Amino acid sequence: MGRGKKSFDLFTKLYRLRNTVFKMTRFPILSRIGKKIIEPESITLTYIPINENIILPESSVAPISIIEQFIKEASHHVILKRCPCRSENNCKSYDPYFGCTFLGEAAKEIDPEVGRHVSAAEALAHLREATKTGLVSVVGSFKGDALMLGVKNHQKLMTICHCCPCCCISGSIIHASRESRDLIARLEGLNVRVNELCNGCGICVDACIFKQATIVNGKAQIGAECKGCGRCATACKRSAIDISIEDPAWMQKCIERIKSRVDVS
Repeated sequence: MGRGKKSFDLFTKLYRLRNTVFKMTRFPILSRIGKKIIEPESITLTYIPINENIILPESSVAPISIIEQFIKEASHHVILKRCPCRSENNCKSYDPYFGCTFLGEAAKEIDPEVGRHVSAAEALAHLREATKTGLVSVVGSFKGDALMLGVKNHQKLMTICHCCPCCCISGSIIHASRESRDLIARLEGLNVRVNELCNGCGICVDACIFKQATIVNGKAQIGAECKGCGRCATACKRSAIDISIEDPAWMQKCIERIKSRVDVS
C-alpha cells in the first residue's frame, strides 16, 4: 500500500469525527493549532450553483463554465474512486463511488489506488454527470485535501468536490467558528432573493445546508451567510427563490480570485 493510500484511508476514518473537528475551531488554542496545519490564508472555496433559471447578465455564460475552464486549462486530472463523505456517511441518495475531481501538477502525485488519472474530456464528462444528477460542485484550494491525498504542494492542487448533503462541509460547517465558515466565499455578484410567490411552506429551510433560510412572518428570509449554492431554489416547488448575477465581470473576478491561491497549469 502506497503512502498516498495510507493517508487517504486515515483521513477517511477521521471523517466520522468531522463535527467534532469543526466545533474545535470555536476554541482559540485549538483553532491556532489548526491554522498552522491548514494555513487558512491559502484556502478559497466557492459553490457553483447549477440552477437552470439563474438570471445572468446579457451574453454571460452559466456559472458551471468556471469549472469547465479550469478543467480545460489543467495539466493533470484525477477522479477519486470513491467519495469519502458519501461512503463514510452511508449516503442513500447518491453513489458513494462517484468521487471528487482534482486538477493541477500536484494531482500527478495522487496514488492510483485512490484516484483514476484521466483526460480533460473525461473530467468534463464527470462534471456534466455530477450536474445532471443534482450534485452541487464547490471549487477552489484546500490544504486539507492535499494532506489527505499525500500531496506535497497544495498550491498546485485544485479541488472540485461534487457535493450532496452528506458532504463534510455542508453537513458540519454550521458547527464551525464564523471565521472558519467565511473561508467559503460566495460567487462574485450572486444574489439570492425570495419573491412574492413564497407562501412560507418551509421547504427551503430544510434544504439549506448552512441554516440560512428561515421563516419570518409567513415568508422565507435568506441570511447574511448564504453561500449561494442554490439548493433552496432547487427545492422550492413554487419558484419563489430567484438567483441572479448582476455584475458582467463576475466570472473573471471569481477565476482571478481562485487563481491567486492555486495554479492548475
